[in-house]
Amino acid sequence: MLQLLLQTGLSAVTSGQAVPELPNNCITETFDLPEQADNLYAYNCCTDWPVAFGVVHPCWFAMQALRMQAQLFTLKNQPFKALGIVHVRNRIEMSQWAGVNDTVTISCQFGQVWLHKRGYMFNVITRVDGWIDGEAQQIMRIDGHYLARQTATVDTGLEAYPQVEILSYADATAMQTQLPLPSDLGKVYAKISGDYNPIHLYPLTAKLFGLKRHIAHGMWTKAKVMSSTARHIWAEQISNGERPVFDHQLNIDVQFMQMIYLPAKIDILVDTNLVSTSKTTPSQLLAQSWVTSPTMNKPYLQMELTQGLTAELSTSPNIV
Repeated sequence: MLQLLLQTGLSAVTSGQAVPELPNNCITETFDLPEQADNLYAYNCCTDWPVAFGVVHPCWFAMQALRMQAQLFTLKNQPFKALGIVHVRNRIEMSQWAGVNDTVTISCQFGQVWLHKRGYMFNVITRVDGWIDGEAQQIMRIDGHYLARQTATVDTGLEAYPQVEILSYADATAMQTQLPLPSDLGKVYAKISGDYNPIHLYPLTAKLFGLKRHIAHGMWTKAKVMSSTARHIWAEQISNGERPVFDHQLNIDVQFMQMIYLPAKIDILVDTNLVSTSKTTPSQLLAQSWVTSPTMNKPYLQMELTQGLTAELSTSPNIV
């Protein structure tokens, strides 16, 4: 955390005098999942993942990727101020489930930069390889999009990062209503994830960074919503203790739209009455999910679960 505090970016970029260029470093770690049994158990309990599936929650890998990405954010030639970075989108693309007895390798590296009305957007690509028949094969790709907030920018050669449509949840089913999120949720999740960002821990430490109170971890929220959605669409498999089957690539795409200040009460909504397909690539829309509150005029988070080809990653939420 101290390294993140000390990484203030490149002055030419943060002052709006130079176009940001991302380093090409790659961070890699190998995980023997049986050795992670205690951490996986704690993660499953914290996110309510159906252990009857016998597979690892896909967001567990995204959680590990975020911890590893912190090493990228602290590089001296990383152009942005590290603690000004906001996670706004996370997409997981899976070709198969990872079993609890597998060995996997996770690799993270920077992607590209876009221009945003509040600064710059950039992404970090994570690859998860599993050992199948003695060979490493990609089983998952994670694309995390981040906003580096700053007032002065240079737009030469950069594409604009467009806004996203807020999906209607008028016909969605409430899976959980008034779900209480306790004030210490951030501390509980930090012990599991290793993410001790002070904005998640205490009201006072969050106020030091300009927030009115501490906020829930975005990746905890995504994992919780994915668990609720999985329990809804694969209820029969859970009852039978079976691993859910998907015929094509499974995509879990989340937009983080608003901060959830702790403590809080949230609703988790799911809509599976969907028959539409992607406008750009053949894909089946399995479910749309939201985290909402009766007191808010737009969702905290929206998620699309699709099965099929990779869709273009080119949209961004309205950041508040």
